[in-house]
Amino acid sequence: MPKTLTQHQIRQRSVQVLFSYAVQKEMATSVVSSFRENIEKIETELSQTIRFDVDFRDERITVRKFPKGLSQPLEAIYEIYEILGVKDIEKTNVAKALAFMRDFGGYAKKMNEYEATNLFSGIMANLKLIRLFQIELDEEPVAPKVLEFFKNLPENATTEQTFETFQKTFSFLHENILEKYTSDLFVLNTLKEELDEQLQQAETTAESHLSDLLKETKHFVLNYDNDRAEDLEAPEYFTQLVDGVLEKKEDLEINISKYLAKNWSFSRLTLVEQAILQVSTYEILFTDTPNVVAVNEAIELSKDFSDEKSSRFINGVLTNFLKED
Repeated sequence: MPKTLTQHQIRQRSVQVLFSYAVQKEMATSVVSSFRENIEKIETELSQTIRFDVDFRDERITVRKFPKGLSQPLEAIYEIYEILGVKDIEKTNVAKALAFMRDFGGYAKKMNEYEATNLFSGIMANLKLIRLFQIELDEEPVAPKVLEFFKNLPENATTEQTFETFQKTFSFLHENILEKYTSDLFVLNTLKEELDEQLQQAETTAESHLSDLLKETKHFVLNYDNDRAEDLEAPEYFTQLVDGVLEKKEDLEINISKYLAKNWSFSRLTLVEQAILQVSTYEILFTDTPNVVAVNEAIELSKDFSDEKSSRFINGVLTNFLKED
């Protein structure tokens, strides 16, 4: 590879960086976007009253709504947790909520719809309380006693009040069993709090990752065919084009969009076409490059990275842009 790059090669590498960065950014941010969308679905479901159909013929509750409306986004978020590498994933509220929903039919056995709704709502409001189902009772299933505990809770109960209510409701248990359930169990632990915290952390991580990603992409594109021992120093114009396009991204998209066909948006262009048009429009608006050179270079770049149809399209957009300009 030559020690220096030609102006056309600089533009080629700029387009390659912008294209590669856009692809990788889309992949990195799609996880966060999916996370956010699924949280919204969960919040919508939890804001509504969960309703159940009860079929006493098999003495099991038949759930009508929440498996589709609530379990699917929870399962999607659990997969996102795996992608993000969340520690102790099985101890998270998402995992607990999924486990409870899988077991709910068994817990709600022989309950009517009203009782099942209250039991489910109480647990989903504080997922730490799933541990109450670990209590083994000799003469009756534990779910009715847990439901009784919820009924006895004062409105907006504090941790202390919740703990006291538990002790009264389960006072018949041996003290060796009761002492396993300390006041820490009754500190409010909601699904929403965890999701908000994990989303914020994911957004922060993604933002930090994108900064490193751009540096790595620039370095790779400049040196992927470098057969020298030392890395190629980034040409000043290369840095100006890449950083300039990213800095002026919104302005460039607005200007380019004005000259697209009716009902055609910038986002519908291929990522290569976007990158070429961004580079050429940036050169026209923010550098001393002659307009005719910027357009001709864009046409050549489209031939390098795309096809004749794309080349004609880019030529048409830029020609119309210059006429108006």
